[in-house]
Amino acid sequence: MNNNFLQTLLYPLLACPRCGTPHDSSFEQGETVCTHCKIAHFQIGEIPCFFPSGTEHKLIWQFQAGVMQKTAIHGLESIAESLSRYDLSNATRQRLGEIYHSCELSQVNTFNLLEQYGITPLINEQVNQMNIGDLSEYYDLILRDWAWDTTENPSTENQNALNRVISQIDALNIKPKKILVLGAGAGRLSWDIHSHVKPEISVALDSHPLMLSISDWLIRQQQPIALGEFKIFPQIGFQSGQVHTLTPPADPENLRERWFGLGGNIWHMPIQAGSFDMIITPWLVDVTGGDVRDLIGVVSNLLAPGGHWINTGPLLFTRHIPVQIKYNSPEIKEFLTLSGFKLVTDNVQVSDHLVSPIEARGRTEQIWTFTASKSATPDANTVDGVAAPWLVMHHLPVPPSNYSTKEDRKSYVKGKSV
Repeated sequence: MNNNFLQTLLYPLLACPRCGTPHDSSFEQGETVCTHCKIAHFQIGEIPCFFPSGTEHKLIWQFQAGVMQKTAIHGLESIAESLSRYDLSNATRQRLGEIYHSCELSQVNTFNLLEQYGITPLINEQVNQMNIGDLSEYYDLILRDWAWDTTENPSTENQNALNRVISQIDALNIKPKKILVLGAGAGRLSWDIHSHVKPEISVALDSHPLMLSISDWLIRQQQPIALGEFKIFPQIGFQSGQVHTLTPPADPENLRERWFGLGGNIWHMPIQAGSFDMIITPWLVDVTGGDVRDLIGVVSNLLAPGGHWINTGPLLFTRHIPVQIKYNSPEIKEFLTLSGFKLVTDNVQVSDHLVSPIEARGRTEQIWTFTASKSATPDANTVDGVAAPWLVMHHLPVPPSNYSTKEDRKSYVKGKSV
């Protein structure tokens, strides 16, 4: 791949997430060490990874990979022990054999891929004290993006997701030049949007190393990978396990040279303010673990004046956050208004979600899709019952005011001059 585009298109948009210094003024050409705060960032393959802890963040990824590998090996050993027993029927042996083959292939290929991206499984007792996520938690999203939707067995999930976003863009009657997808996952939606809209640059940001590696491997490197799938619960008439070959998307126009994966944390963004004219958040607002009001502040900071934010996904907030900040759509609309956004369109659809071809069960999601435009002026708007926008939206600046000093105290009574 052409690394010149990495240097000329992506790096000028980046900033150190620790000190906020723009990449162009704080990093040597082609380097990832911030000369201002001295933090060293890193790359996996062609993917820049900018986190506040710098290269220390890679240790977290390696630990997650180590835990996942240890769990996978233990699972395979358990199934192998069962297969060695004499008291199995032919049907049970077939079911366990399908699961074993699927798991074994996934283990080998997943860790080979991570190794190619410099993520060597490593058990670190210091990292073990931290409460970090499980790398396998979002595995089905990889399969949904790249395995379940085939010519022989087409799925409508990816196409429906693309249609929801493209319909919003078409309604604006514009062509965005710089698109940022926050929480891009395994990359399918960000790629479909990129290949449809053909902007100058698309950046797919995520904090998950396996998701970043898979998306880069398939999209940028144009390499296939085989992964397995198995279901714990028996499904009548369906296989217990299956091997999928994930194939790269067609790219006759070489559009992938302007699509980039980026490792980063949305609460410590490694991107300069006002860098994008469109930001897309698919299935994100309810899974950040934070306050949606703060996410609005992040999006507002990254959008150029007059830029557009497209959100699509449910409001299924994680169980760990308090009910007080599990906002509904009217509340979020008020927050948008208070932050100077104008709601352009919004709609609600019910759609299939994570429906596997080897499972009879399925689920549906209520998906809220909206487009909001950022005002070209910094002024926020008022909402009935809110004394001042900055009291609700924490990212808004506190307006200057003439406060009394000790010497002036006698001249003021309850804020009024006497």
